[in-house]
Amino acid sequence: MEQINSIPEPPAEVEKPALSLMARMFNVFTDPGEVFECIRNSKPAAANWLVPALVYALVGALSALVIFSQPAIVQQIHDQQAAAMDQQVKAGKMTQAQADQALAMMDKFAGPNMLKIFGGLGAAFGSFVHVFWWAFVLWLMALLVLKQKIPFLKMAEVAGLATMIMVLGGVVTTLLTVITGKLGVTLSPVLAIGNYDMKNKLHLLLAALNVFNFWLIVVSACGLSRLTATSFTKAFLIVGIYWLAYSLFFISIGMGQFAL
Repeated sequence: MEQINSIPEPPAEVEKPALSLMARMFNVFTDPGEVFECIRNSKPAAANWLVPALVYALVGALSALVIFSQPAIVQQIHDQQAAAMDQQVKAGKMTQAQADQALAMMDKFAGPNMLKIFGGLGAAFGSFVHVFWWAFVLWLMALLVLKQKIPFLKMAEVAGLATMIMVLGGVVTTLLTVITGKLGVTLSPVLAIGNYDMKNKLHLLLAALNVFNFWLIVVSACGLSRLTATSFTKAFLIVGIYWLAYSLFFISIGMGQFAL
């Protein structure tokens, strides 16, 4: 009797091994979709937001140390303080003697060493504020706009890993600051402005059009999209509109440094 060969069953699908923390932190630059799909399908892990926040704090502290070691930057800050005092004198709010005394106190308590200390502490604190603020914003977008209830700490993982974009941005911004000798310079159209002034709202708007800000928007939108199972386009529009409103608000009230 002729033997009938049975049709072989298709091989079972091999499950991809979970990405390590280091792989997630680096792959977020090249394949954020895979990273956030992994986050979506895995148990909560505090390391996904804690480690990037610590790396961001370290880079920020080193950046403050490097930037405030530049004589040109320290002189720029002194000139800005002197200009502010001159405005107070012209407005009749203080005498020249009072202005000189105030400026001397500023030079004493806001010298290079104090700038390094406060800059480093500010960077450490700000790194965690950044992660949890973005986590809150993404969580709120998911809940109110996309009608999806995502655990807050899951969004913290997305925000934390997305922060790696800002880590790279911090390194680039530090290099640009050292090269140009100007505070607030970013990888943006502002590089084409010779007389960049952080008090000029148009200049701040151009500085906010930073490559790394756009990159952060894309990666954050990708995380929002994956965790809520919605389209990337919709998530990108939501995050982009928020970022635009946020940046314009702070620039309009004279606190444009928060938009950079």
